[in-house]
Amino acid sequence: MKRNLFSKVFMTMTATAVMGLASCSNDNDPTGGQELPQGKATGMQLVLDLGGAATRAIVDDNADAAETTIEKLNIFIYGANGVFEKEHEIAFADLTDAGDNKYKTQELLATTGQKTIYVGANMTAAMIQTMKATPATGLSGKGVGEVVANITTPDKFIMFSTVGATPTLVEDADPSPDVTPTENQVTVNLQRLAAKIAVGMTANLADANVQQGAAGTIEDLGFVVDNINKMYYLTYGGAAATAKDANMTVAQYKETDFELITDFTAATVVYNAIEPGVAYVKANGGNWGTDYASENLTQDKMIKGVTRIVVKGKFTPAAGVEVTDDGAGNITFQENVAGHIAANTTYHLLDFPEAGGYAFFPEATTDAQLKEFMAQKKGVAATEVTDVMLKEAKKTYTNGLNYWWVTVKDNQGDVLRNHFYKVDVTSIWAPGRTDGKFDPDKDDKPIDKETNITVEVTVEPWNFVEFNADLRP
Repeated sequence: MKRNLFSKVFMTMTATAVMGLASCSNDNDPTGGQELPQGKATGMQLVLDLGGAATRAIVDDNADAAETTIEKLNIFIYGANGVFEKEHEIAFADLTDAGDNKYKTQELLATTGQKTIYVGANMTAAMIQTMKATPATGLSGKGVGEVVANITTPDKFIMFSTVGATPTLVEDADPSPDVTPTENQVTVNLQRLAAKIAVGMTANLADANVQQGAAGTIEDLGFVVDNINKMYYLTYGGAAATAKDANMTVAQYKETDFELITDFTAATVVYNAIEPGVAYVKANGGNWGTDYASENLTQDKMIKGVTRIVVKGKFTPAAGVEVTDDGAGNITFQENVAGHIAANTTYHLLDFPEAGGYAFFPEATTDAQLKEFMAQKKGVAATEVTDVMLKEAKKTYTNGLNYWWVTVKDNQGDVLRNHFYKVDVTSIWAPGRTDGKFDPDKDDKPIDKETNITVEVTVEPWNFVEFNADLRP
């Protein structure tokens, strides 16, 4: 049976004279080396159990090497009053092979008494400083403020013991250096701060129930993650009953707290390709394109506050409306002309009840001609079709680009740290939106469970979450 994604970290303390301790760590002691008043000096040993891994990395079929590598560990010790006492920074390469894929440190300074202990892996300097400057009692409301790129660097991912251990450290009954202590064993689990998102399409676009809405072809599908949270907390995860977020309610929402894409056509926006008809294979981290997000928890479940998967594709209508205009006010329309809209070109859509469905027009069609089409369908004079009426009915798709979005669907919009969301696109409703940006007319409201996606959940390493996505505009 495969062990939990993150191996358990065991901390054992040895009662050893302070002057006799040897350590290759960077010991940051706010007391200037003086004995801490709440307890006797003792030693602490960290043993990292890699759960059967053959290398110094965490084994996970759903992860690649960058997602599992540990470069360094930081151990933070707080006293009974929550005040920071000591930090130990240990290079992973300096750990000693203890056999059975366990690695241990040399002895580290500690004191007896009630403690709160956190362990981080691959942490940024800013995160380390936050931990040292904040009492343990204040960490649950301390926002990190790190963009997702900083916690998912190419060679290592930041991990953290979301829930602190709270042992009472006592003197060891046998302080001999060759005797493993048993009195002060503490277990801490590490979690990646990031969530992983993979999007693919097991079904082929030609299969039934994949393309719905208007007839046509869909090509060049890709996805990107948008509205990624920058202000989240270190010290709890979504599994905790008290899980919360710095911007959890609409009243707390600040656009500056999120990584928000403002131009979905910009060269800086990198899309992961979606290949229709390709089933997911999880070896070496998976064969679908992946992206990452930070934890984002919402209470009000408002669209503008949740993290989204934005899918881009080129939709070419199967037929369009051919316009004949003699320039003397005589305009005629021939509907359902096959192949009238060329691939990769800009086109207009008129969508209003009297049209009886979608009506697509080439880019060259003027607003006056579109108004005339609406007037003929409504049975009124062209002068009765106002600019407002045209604006409500008209959409323009630049270069054939269409956009759809879904929420990362855990608890209706929540993104949880250390979760892997595998999103299988099962249907696409065309046409989509003309832009990937938030639409205030549609998106400043609660999430509509019926019109976004359906979810089927399974759990594997990376806290694997799988669901099907029905893409609608």
